[in-house]
Amino acid sequence: MTDILLQYSDEIQDKVNEAVKLTADHSKKELKVAGSFKNRSGKYRKGWKVKFELLRYGAFATVYNGKSYPLTHLLENGHQLIKGGRYIKDVQAFPHIAEVNDEAQKMLEEEIEKAVKG
Repeated sequence: MTDILLQYSDEIQDKVNEAVKLTADHSKKELKVAGSFKNRSGKYRKGWKVKFELLRYGAFATVYNGKSYPLTHLLENGHQLIKGGRYIKDVQAFPHIAEVNDEAQKMLEEEIEKAVKG
């Protein structure tokens, strides 16, 4: 009986790990096309990467921008423009990461439910 439960547990863990990887890859693709800054060079969009790790207690995935990681915060939240030590204006925010993050959370929940229900 214990062997059957361990095998079931391993199968579920494998499916959950696959769901994490699938969700991270989907989020990366979404981030490459997200945002309303379409007239830019494309370096920011092409810089999205996925880091996937298998740990003892489960899978861990990080979606990050390897080329322009400081720019992600500035684009998401906006910032102040200062030249010569003087405040000039506020630069518009282009929120795009939060939307993809919310979508990824929902997608992962659905994928894990599918894995458990089998």
